[in-house]
Amino acid sequence: MSATEPTTLTLTRPGRSQASTLRRVAAVTTRILRTDQSAMARLIAVDGDTTDILLSTPLGCVVAQRVYATPSHDGAVVGADPLPSLLTGAASGDKVPAELTLGYRMDLLWTGAPPPRTGWTVVDTIPGPDVRDVYDRLHDEAREHSGPAGLPPSLLDQPLLRLTSRTQTGIIEVPGSVVAALGSFGLIVRPREELTEHDRIRVSITGSWIRIDALFGTVYLPRRGGLARIPSPR
Repeated sequence: MSATEPTTLTLTRPGRSQASTLRRVAAVTTRILRTDQSAMARLIAVDGDTTDILLSTPLGCVVAQRVYATPSHDGAVVGADPLPSLLTGAASGDKVPAELTLGYRMDLLWTGAPPPRTGWTVVDTIPGPDVRDVYDRLHDEAREHSGPAGLPPSLLDQPLLRLTSRTQTGIIEVPGSVVAALGSFGLIVRPREELTEHDRIRVSITGSWIRIDALFGTVYLPRRGGLARIPSPR
């Protein structure tokens, strides 16, 4: 693909058959854009017919959402702004393949390797209600103490989840900023009754990354001292 050609995302299943996923990804992206109008999306091809859309955030982490689609170029970085309307529109379609034009690449704004697909060590699995309780307490405290500039850095920086790995030494800490991302972007909302048994949060690590898998998306954050890099808000 020429660098002067727009990046595309081509659905590998009809939009109507994955409508709930497309609408959820659109909603998550919209929430992220409200916190950072310049948020970016990195398109990572998975298994030939799916793509992980990695979304930059201003909260020290990236959010991953998976759709049945293939990118015109694996790893391409584009602005996230077109995604909500394109995905919402595609959710009512029956055409396959359906090509969504996302805009021109901006790969230099998101350097470094994306999170790996393999090599993760599970640290712990936490009930979803427990994480929602932590987020609710953070939200209440933020509402009480936030000022014109938003949430106090002390709330965002302090570790709110501390987990101990059975296979590695040390404590894995998840800061308030990432708990805020899980809650405010809609990744840990209370599921429908039929999904309650799957309402668990799994935390995994590599040498450079922490991965948090929730029912409605995944969050990646760099480990302190590791080689992982994510974009800073522009």
